[in-house]
Amino acid sequence: MQPSEISFKEITLCDKEIISTYLRQDPFMISDVSFGNLFLWRLARKIEFAIIHECLVIKTTYPDKNPFVFFPIGAGDKHLCLQALKHYCDFLAIPLEFHSIEQKNIAILRDVFGDIQPVFNRDRSDYIYLTKNLISLSGRKYHKKKNHLNRFFEEYKGFSFEEIDSNNLLELQTTWNLWSQNYTDEGLINEAEGIRSALQNYGQLDFKGGLLRFDSTIIAFSFGEIISDTFCVIHIEKADINYRGAYQAINQQLLQHCFAHVTYVNREEDLGIEGLRKAKMSYNPESILEKYEVIITT
Repeated sequence: MQPSEISFKEITLCDKEIISTYLRQDPFMISDVSFGNLFLWRLARKIEFAIIHECLVIKTTYPDKNPFVFFPIGAGDKHLCLQALKHYCDFLAIPLEFHSIEQKNIAILRDVFGDIQPVFNRDRSDYIYLTKNLISLSGRKYHKKKNHLNRFFEEYKGFSFEEIDSNNLLELQTTWNLWSQNYTDEGLINEAEGIRSALQNYGQLDFKGGLLRFDSTIIAFSFGEIISDTFCVIHIEKADINYRGAYQAINQQLLQHCFAHVTYVNREEDLGIEGLRKAKMSYNPESILEKYEVIITT
């Protein structure tokens, strides 16, 4: 395949089926490449895809930066796909940059490109938990978490959990608009826009989500998606901090009501944020799914 034959297009909702078809061919665990995640963040950066040698290639470009790609996905010839990507980047006179590479794929990159130097990115590595542990919070290591949850149950005895559906979706959109209307941080604004777009198109996406209600008011919501027979990923979790323990409660309740049948839950990365890392580690992850970056220069 010649560089001129490779054509990337920006992701839209209409591309859900073709992207999902390739994802189903190649079971994955990382949070980055699920269609839900790509759709959520497509407004914050340029996210495109191309089919190269029957492999799905997802490309991301931030303003004023070189693009990067994820490892090819699908049942096609990955060696030929990687070679074509190198020729494509050489043609554009830019480095071929890979992000979120799992350890299992480093050997394939070495087969194609020789002596590469993968760089571990702890800030972008995903937290993997046993779903049943985050539902039951049993045992000494979850003692504090269980106490916090029980305190929420006691303080807000009349709370209810509802799955997100057509009956509460408009109300949830209004609630989210109120919660996010005063954001000034660019990252939070981008996330807010992504959530807004996801809620507007919720019925056409494969999200499973829920909300907590107390005294008829929405106080928390969360949603994610199933990405394989054994894995789900939680994309969004938001709560009104005026209700103590609401974050812990929506975490547990969503898994109990929507994902209890799935063995593992991927709760994504911590982005190097100290408080977020501490919170994610406090739930005792089963493992950290390591991600690497690799740059192949021209």
